[in-house]
Amino acid sequence: MKVAPTAEQARGLPQSRKTALLLALIAASGIAAGLLSTRVPVIVACGVIGGCALFVLIYRHLWLGIALFAIFNLVIPQAGPTWNLGLGVAMLGEERGIHFNLQEIVMAMTFVAWLIKAANGKAEWKTYSPMIIGIALYVATSILASFIGIINGAHGLVLAFRFVRTVIFAYIFFPVINIVRTREDFHRLVVIMLVCFTAVAVFGLVQKGIGQTKTEWIAEHVLKKLGYPEEVNYVAGESEGQAYRINSTFLHPNILGGYLVFALPFYVSLLSLYWRRRKTFIWFLLLLGLGANLAALFLTGSRAAWVAFGVIALIYGGFGFMDRRVWLAAATVIMIIALIVIMLHPPDFVKKRFSGLSAKEAVEARTYTYKIAFDYFLERPLFGMGMGMEGQRIIENNIRQTWAAVENAYLTYLVSHGLVGLTAFLLLFAIYWGTLLRARSASRHDPFVYFHAEAFILGIVGFAMANMFGAWLLFAIPMLTLFWFYLGMGSVLYNFYREERARKPVPLFPPRAEPLPAMRLET
Repeated sequence: MKVAPTAEQARGLPQSRKTALLLALIAASGIAAGLLSTRVPVIVACGVIGGCALFVLIYRHLWLGIALFAIFNLVIPQAGPTWNLGLGVAMLGEERGIHFNLQEIVMAMTFVAWLIKAANGKAEWKTYSPMIIGIALYVATSILASFIGIINGAHGLVLAFRFVRTVIFAYIFFPVINIVRTREDFHRLVVIMLVCFTAVAVFGLVQKGIGQTKTEWIAEHVLKKLGYPEEVNYVAGESEGQAYRINSTFLHPNILGGYLVFALPFYVSLLSLYWRRRKTFIWFLLLLGLGANLAALFLTGSRAAWVAFGVIALIYGGFGFMDRRVWLAAATVIMIIALIVIMLHPPDFVKKRFSGLSAKEAVEARTYTYKIAFDYFLERPLFGMGMGMEGQRIIENNIRQTWAAVENAYLTYLVSHGLVGLTAFLLLFAIYWGTLLRARSASRHDPFVYFHAEAFILGIVGFAMANMFGAWLLFAIPMLTLFWFYLGMGSVLYNFYREERARKPVPLFPPRAEPLPAMRLET
């Protein structure tokens, strides 16, 4: 005789699961009561309880964890708790700690939740990506550089600090490629990115409008309550050699400049996508966002970001010429003419950034550090001095010199990792660009892949160019986490291309009678 199912079973909720949830709720309530009854601050207790609740929510909806990570990384990237380790070494000059940003905490939760679900067979865990080979070599050479650093007497805490800040965040790549599996999820993430990019750029413009005093008040009374660090770099100047530069929600204007270079290609590529789809209102919103991005990029005063922007613009000009996007090619020509005019008659802000006293001092300091770094590279060109050697005082010709990361990520890698490590690092870029260029060139009938691939390609182009003039883009956590997020999203896009190609295979040599139609992108 069949027994009628209970109401819980009819709704798909077994009695055992209901009991487990009830016990978990009772346990959480007990923990909360225990924390509140001790000397633990209420804010810490609420944080622990809120963190547990957030973990449960992310476990049930893994995509939500990726979305929250993107929002925190893009809007308030440097807000979060701090743990002071007291690293009082020469490279730092003062006691420093580790700052756990909100996006790090959320992504760690997402990673653990994904691992648990993958172990139970409830989530994917072995999604294919050509990037995995490059990541494996990158991690292997970094481990080798760590051992070399230990042999050469690197400071243990500094070694661990650098390894975590440059290598461990590679784990972000794997949850992204395994969780973001549909075009709808991918599209929602890109929309979130665009909204966040625009919000950060607009806040930077607001900083310019209200001035430094009010900006510092906002940082003190609003951002600080989120755990925002106090050491914010505002370059304000009434003097001849300085200029007031915006930093938005970042610690330094140069980091904001690198961030905006990451964002810039999305506006341009999606302008092309929505122009093709005849969605005028969205196209207009993207145009406004592009204007805010360019204005904020200029006001950062970041020369590295300006150079990266110029490279991106030239590549876009080539893209527009090759696929007959007349408006894009014309915009590039107009921009080049405008740059020539600015160079002939530069405004005061540009003069200060290139010929002011602070600019001259920066050039002299960088030239000196570049020379020291290059000499160290020539001494140990193959495997380098080892990771964690920053801050070590090295005796050269009876002169005590201090090696620290120079403002060039590639030269920093040459010194610490040698040619082997730098090659592995550059291999990440090569594989990424190669896979997305292939997807873009073969997806002329799939505008979604075509234009998104273009945006992710040029976002990393901007990152690569900016790294030639600033090592904080390598060691600044918000930029590192964004870098690995981009690699993951680019790999997801490449898999969309592979899936579409598998459904509709294209012959290697199509018959002459039925040539593949060309995509027309002209206005």
